[in-house]
Amino acid sequence: MIQYAIATEEMNRIMSRLHRLFDIRITFFDLQEHELEYFDMKPMSPFCAALRRSRTRNEQCAACDRRHLVEAKRTRDVHIYHCHAGLIEGIVPLYDRRNMYLGAIVFGQLRDRSRQPAADWSRSLKRKYSALRLYTVEKARDIGLLLKCVSESMIDHELIRYRNKTWAETLENYIEQHLHEKLTIARLADQIGRSASFVAHHFAVEFGLPPQQYLRKRRMEEARVMLENGTTVQDTADRLGYYDAFHFSRTFKRFWGEPPSAFHR
Repeated sequence: MIQYAIATEEMNRIMSRLHRLFDIRITFFDLQEHELEYFDMKPMSPFCAALRRSRTRNEQCAACDRRHLVEAKRTRDVHIYHCHAGLIEGIVPLYDRRNMYLGAIVFGQLRDRSRQPAADWSRSLKRKYSALRLYTVEKARDIGLLLKCVSESMIDHELIRYRNKTWAETLENYIEQHLHEKLTIARLADQIGRSASFVAHHFAVEFGLPPQQYLRKRRMEEARVMLENGTTVQDTADRLGYYDAFHFSRTFKRFWGEPPSAFHR
């Protein structure tokens, strides 16, 4: 459940500038250690995407992310490390003025010039590895320190902050319980006893996206979880209120960049 508000439009502008400046992948992980997919971020490298097609290696990637996010939260400082595949990664934990954890900026997928590809990798995987940009741990740390300065400014300007409004919590809970239904702004407004114009104006401030974009994002996130847990494409579409599997599949591919079948176990 979202416990804070993100100024998505402004965050996207900042992320885009950082991508152009460093030409590396920079993402944001939320309080539940999930990568927020809706930011305008540099795509995952072909090497990492190929690794994650293997269920075992995908689980290794996720476990590595979790382990080092915990370490970054513990130290409360820029954390540079090598992932299980030997790539350089970095984490910048975010804390507000009350020392409350807000999430983390994560960057990396960088090839360490001092390391060689694993002997058991396929020829194709080794080619993708060799195509990655060469970095040193020292250079990655410099980037991390700069990102820390940027993140502190984002927090000072409340681009990321804890949500403290009861109406937003009420709407969030209502949306989670009715994802399979058609939810209009008027219907959401009725749930909190406010006008439709109030919801239209304030929703994006609290949730980071306008109502319909947020609803689509939550449905797509829930759909991915269902597919990864073995639910069929048709059943997933039905449970989330889509009128047919084709419409659902087209929406899913636009959001995730791959069809539902790529995530079905």
